[in-house]
Amino acid sequence: MLIYNSQISVKEYNRIRLAVGWKELDEEQARIGLENSAYLTVAWDDSESRGETKPVGMARVISDGGYMALIVDVMVLPEYQGKGVGRRLMENITEWLDQLTKDGRCVMVNLMATPGNESFYEKFGFAARPNDHMGAGMVRWIND
Repeated sequence: MLIYNSQISVKEYNRIRLAVGWKELDEEQARIGLENSAYLTVAWDDSESRGETKPVGMARVISDGGYMALIVDVMVLPEYQGKGVGRRLMENITEWLDQLTKDGRCVMVNLMATPGNESFYEKFGFAARPNDHMGAGMVRWIND
């Protein structure tokens, strides 16, 4: 059975990063990033048959507290992909973001999809870039 909360350790976070083929982060840098998340949702498998609970996916939002938000670290362990975990993580984020606009305010939400996953995010209303209204998203890694 999967449960969702907002808790994950740096070691568990880095374990998921490595499992999905991403770079392991410095522990202090990862801790600061996690603590400064505006919103964090984590999927945990608490199967009784294993006798332990482990994080199997997560996603988080960083924000300026005004109108800009960025969805980052949408990750699901490979053996749990295709089972609705990513969808549920994104639904949790969408519900949280919807609360920010209840009073009629607007929020611009950005994300960078990993190659081949654009159609997953389009189901949540995201538009692939570039398009007729927006240029290509860009990124720069420093000291990677």
